[in-house]
Amino acid sequence: MGRIEFERVTPEEVGVSSKAVTALLDSLEDGTVEPHGIMIMRHGKVCTEGWWSPYAPGLIHGMQSLTKTYAATAIGIAYTEGILNLNEKIVDIFPEEAAHSSQKWLKYQTIRHVLTMSTGAKTLSSFEGNWIQNYMDHELVFMPGTHFFYNSVGSTLLGEIIRRKTGQLLQDYLADKLFKKIGIDANYVKWLTLRDGMGIGGSGIFTILENNLRLAKLYLDGGYWEGERILAEDFVQEAGKKQMESSNPGEGIEAEAGYGYQMWMCSYPGVYRMSGAMGQYALIYPAENMIIVYSGSHMGNSSDLLLGKFWDFMKDGIGNFASVPEEARRLARRLSGLSLPAPVWAPWGNQEDFEGSYKIIDGYLHIGPMTGGIMQKYYPSCPIDEFRIWWESNQICCFSFTCNGRNQIVKAGMDGLNRLNWLEFAPYPVHLTGVSAHFEKKKLILEFRWIETCFSFALIFEKKENGILTIEKVYHGVDPEKDMPHQAQGRKKTEEKKVPY
Repeated sequence: MGRIEFERVTPEEVGVSSKAVTALLDSLEDGTVEPHGIMIMRHGKVCTEGWWSPYAPGLIHGMQSLTKTYAATAIGIAYTEGILNLNEKIVDIFPEEAAHSSQKWLKYQTIRHVLTMSTGAKTLSSFEGNWIQNYMDHELVFMPGTHFFYNSVGSTLLGEIIRRKTGQLLQDYLADKLFKKIGIDANYVKWLTLRDGMGIGGSGIFTILENNLRLAKLYLDGGYWEGERILAEDFVQEAGKKQMESSNPGEGIEAEAGYGYQMWMCSYPGVYRMSGAMGQYALIYPAENMIIVYSGSHMGNSSDLLLGKFWDFMKDGIGNFASVPEEARRLARRLSGLSLPAPVWAPWGNQEDFEGSYKIIDGYLHIGPMTGGIMQKYYPSCPIDEFRIWWESNQICCFSFTCNGRNQIVKAGMDGLNRLNWLEFAPYPVHLTGVSAHFEKKKLILEFRWIETCFSFALIFEKKENGILTIEKVYHGVDPEKDMPHQAQGRKKTEEKKVPY
């Protein structure tokens, strides 16, 4: 089946208010969240789409736990094709690993329990070593199906179930059975994988907003795509319906709205969502035949504030609205010019204080992409042992470093513009960084934004009187390295004094 492009229309053509969309954009830009991209579809037509530069429609973006819905969809397709049954016991799918487990509740656990986060565990097993055996051996303290516990390892086990049933990795099965059917270009899908090659079903996907829109539309349309049934009707209905009461203390009312099959229910009546940390959403509203997909970097622990902006829009923005061409044109201009704040322009400072090659003599410095959560422990970061700072011109500050034997060069704009850099940090599938630099009093500050992720941070360099260069790393918003040291010291390599690495 070939890719079918969605029709683009003005909001009023599908019963959405341009004025309400503008108010939503104002709310997203009020400083409480950092928006990256948004698309709104109603009645199968896209009526709103925009990206805040440097984010763009063709750039992949880390989706965190929204990945879980992709993993669940693979299970749903296999169920639809009769390859598996949701009530199948986990011990029957993994007989060898289960045979070595002493967990008395494990024999009751089914695929359905994994889908609904009701496995009986209340802590996460480890991905280190034989992660599947770790899962089978991990303590179960409840009868499966009775208690909710958010389990990203279980979401990744869904991919392993697909491999045991079909012989294909999760990502390959989805590419074959889902992506090419609903128009998802595999070139715009990247995966962070485990060491055994399995795409991490809990948080491993990097993709573009429109791909999430296409997946959400498959659920909105009851599992059909252009007349072909891809997901069974009962699977779709159950996936988007509360299967478990959910409670994550301290995370707000949205965390208590209930859970389906790797999707959250919402406090707004009739809406459920594909959901990833820091505000990666696909909001599905069947009664209004509407989908909103969004990506960003929300700083808070709770989803309430960000989702509340969308609930306000839904209250006022859906109905029968008369066409107001000038409002639609004004909105279109606004959407085409969205941008995050420009980098700081402050090029005046003493370059000589910072130019040179340095060795790290104390502390820890890392600039590569990070995942946060359980995966951050699984993928230890690559610390930098040495680096160099120099100026290519008054407009370009250069920062190079050696990591795992690879030398990489970062160019940072000092003219109020980011410079795009392509950096390699295996096994991460993301590379694009936007970097700027400026002086602040006696400090040199490099601002890094991993454009294919949610993360951005500043490296703050300051020369001390003893000749030591201190480096402080400060994340903007969520800090995936919160348990790691954030300061280091370097000394110029040209000095004769021997220093430890």
